[in-house]
Amino acid sequence: MAAAVSALQGEPWTPLWVLAVYVLASLAAMPITVLIVVTALVFGPAAGFGYALSGSLLASGVIFALGRRLGRAAVRRLAGERLNELSRRLGNGGVLAVLVLRLVPVAPFTLVNLVAGATQLRARDFLLGTALGMTPGILAVTVFSDRLAVALWHPSAVSLGPLAAAVVLIAGGAFAIYRRLARRPR
Repeated sequence: MAAAVSALQGEPWTPLWVLAVYVLASLAAMPITVLIVVTALVFGPAAGFGYALSGSLLASGVIFALGRRLGRAAVRRLAGERLNELSRRLGNGGVLAVLVLRLVPVAPFTLVNLVAGATQLRARDFLLGTALGMTPGILAVTVFSDRLAVALWHPSAVSLGPLAAAVVLIAGGAFAIYRRLARRPR
């Protein structure tokens, strides 16, 4: 995948191709984290972050619209038992509910998008919650992927230090989110 994507670098249509890959891969239910890692490795942390966030938002919007178009009954057949739990979590929570679902992924990216589209959630709230909730994770994954690649290709104290810092920050953030959610009444 990285070789195919890297062939696009420098081409004028590269941004459109990257966005198309995100949409098509998400429709095929490919894990979004894989796409983000490949994007970061191919384009570097800055451009990779921009492409990953844009691609994730476009893909989530397209699949949200598909869920809206298919309706609750069709999505129920596809999502099965997870529909009720995800619908309950999204409920009328709007932006905050989507933000929490994106920070603590409880279901695959494509499934969350599809189910959200089949609920009464407003598209604006969904996209805003998705952008706010995915930004920290995409940033962490792109920086981590870049630092890991540098440490693997050029191992030294200088390259391993930032990698270790990235691991500590990611683990600390995940732990903080977990603790905060574990204290919330259900």
